[in-house]
Amino acid sequence: MVNALLSLLQSTIEPDQARLLALFLFFLPIFFFAYWAVKRGARLSLRSIAAYDALKGLLSRAAESGQPIHLSVGIAGIGDQATADTTAGLNILQYLAERAAISGSPPIVTIAHPTALPVAQDVLRRAYHQQGVPAEYDPLRVRFIAPDPALYTGASPNPAIYAGNPNDAFAYAAGTMQLLSQHKLIANVLVGRFGDEFLLLGETGAQHHLDQIGGTSATGVLPFVYATMTHPLIGEEIYAGGAYLSNLPAHLSSLMAQDLMRWALVAGIVLAIVFKTVGLI
Repeated sequence: MVNALLSLLQSTIEPDQARLLALFLFFLPIFFFAYWAVKRGARLSLRSIAAYDALKGLLSRAAESGQPIHLSVGIAGIGDQATADTTAGLNILQYLAERAAISGSPPIVTIAHPTALPVAQDVLRRAYHQQGVPAEYDPLRVRFIAPDPALYTGASPNPAIYAGNPNDAFAYAAGTMQLLSQHKLIANVLVGRFGDEFLLLGETGAQHHLDQIGGTSATGVLPFVYATMTHPLIGEEIYAGGAYLSNLPAHLSSLMAQDLMRWALVAGIVLAIVFKTVGLI
């Protein structure tokens, strides 16, 4: 029975998927323990991240000046390998939307992937509904900048960075660059999965003297983040946005679970080295 089950798993799950599943199953009980601890009153000491502190200040400036914030959640969508990065951008959108529903200065959101469009619109809609002003919700504040089908030339050479074709990403960048040039904005926020087009977006914002906050998990893009962003988010800092901005138990629990898992993995590596040294394994 066990052999049949293992054979079935091997035939249906790829090795990479199996490793991710094992990592998820290892993470899950740690998360539930962290959630229980946070609900029971455990307090986290969060180090200061300048980008999130700056984002809070930008909202008041946007309300005073009447100039919106532009937010891009990247070139990826929902349901692919970069979903976590897109979700990080949507967490930023949730925070901006909740404050915008009060101040009357909603952000302009640009989307490059069709699966992210209804989710982003729903985040904005829910914020206005929760504040009791559903009539002020404008779905056109979320804009799907679609790539030109004529640009399709084949498969992506680097699927770890590009959610589709790299030309699709540059088409999105071209449309967003035009938006950054034509609208009077207070800031440019780029949080999600990006490729080389990040440099185009960042340089356009810099040329128009916008405050810029941005980050991605793609290591090859981090030099562009550091070079163009006023307040860069480096690597996994983009995933901490929910905990820093919304302070909800689920987000705080996720952050605590990540730290606990990191320490558990470090302890496991150290023990493995010790056991290997003394000849126990």
